[in-house]
Amino acid sequence: MNRMISFDPSDLEAIADPYPVFSRIRSGGRVQRLESGFWMITGHAAALEALHHPDCGSSPIAMRYLDGLPPGAARDEMSHRINFLDPPDHPRVRGIVSKAFTPRRIATLRPWIEQTAAELLDGLDGEREVDLLARFAHQLPSLVISELLGVPPEDRDKLTSWSDAVAPLLGVRVPGEKKEAAFAAAEEFHAYLGHLLDERTAKPGNDLLSALLAAEAEGERLERVELLSLAATLYSAGHRTTRDLFTNGMSVLLSDAARYRAVTSGEWAIVDVVSEFLRFETPTLFVARIPMRSVTIGGTEIGAFEPILVFLAAANRDPDVYDDPDSFRPGRSGAAPISFAFGAHFCLGASLARSEAEVMLAAVSSRWPDLRLHPDHALVWLQRGPFRGLDELIVTREPAEA
Repeated sequence: MNRMISFDPSDLEAIADPYPVFSRIRSGGRVQRLESGFWMITGHAAALEALHHPDCGSSPIAMRYLDGLPPGAARDEMSHRINFLDPPDHPRVRGIVSKAFTPRRIATLRPWIEQTAAELLDGLDGEREVDLLARFAHQLPSLVISELLGVPPEDRDKLTSWSDAVAPLLGVRVPGEKKEAAFAAAEEFHAYLGHLLDERTAKPGNDLLSALLAAEAEGERLERVELLSLAATLYSAGHRTTRDLFTNGMSVLLSDAARYRAVTSGEWAIVDVVSEFLRFETPTLFVARIPMRSVTIGGTEIGAFEPILVFLAAANRDPDVYDDPDSFRPGRSGAAPISFAFGAHFCLGASLARSEAEVMLAAVSSRWPDLRLHPDHALVWLQRGPFRGLDELIVTREPAEA
């Protein structure tokens, strides 16, 4: 029987750099049992196997929320999240969403995203010190997802605060005070989204919510509780993942002037740099799966309903797959990062997140080739549930002359 290890995923909230921890655990095996009863996967091949395994699902996670949370918006949202659904519900809901969240809809946004990025930077040109996260990396994705969903731009900040407050519910263990804050935020979030849905029902627009209300799959439409959960998930994932993808990556670029010069000089292609952002500083550390029956993953037998944490961030630095994995090397050979998961639950918004990050990096590097980290502001990392990002990213530069 495998030796259990004492690592607690909740401890990551107090660790600035989790990658040495992942490396140490991985050295003992790509699939290991934690004392808490969870299985932890840190190897790339084993992660793909678990994510693609037909017997590893997510619906028992939804049941955990259904049984463990009090009636209310938080319970409704978590128990109906699209990433916690299995067949037949998952293909039904995803099929309807895919009809509304089309590649064409995303592609037509690119010029608008580029224009919006330029306008945001215009407003910062006279400033020597800037919080790149708050003033740019958060602003652009929140404007994009608001445009997509039809959320008034002036309401973005309160929606962001609600979604950030709800996010800890996705963690392995949630302190009581964070639970209560999440419950309260979910009620406000869903009340707001419910009002928005009522408006779109009465007067449809050219936005994603209107398309979701109209879309059908084999004669079925989404139920209201499904729409509310989906809208909340799309909003929170639509801004948080992209914001953290960009700022996590920029912190790596700016920590070494030679790296940033390789971008501004054109030595490194923007698309390759963003791909390496995803691999090197993965914004979503882990996802969970539950085997419906006993399975063998990475040569290790895992019993039915024994929960699995697939550490995407650890798999993205597996030396079995990536040469010198702890080095930042855009354009490297090897497998694509699995930062957006894999298989049936591959992230619907992956192409949009990549596109936004590419636009942001191209805009910043061409406009501000002299950018650097502020020497008086240390990087402070935050973790909300499985999500890892910075609290702020203070940069300094020579402002444009008036």
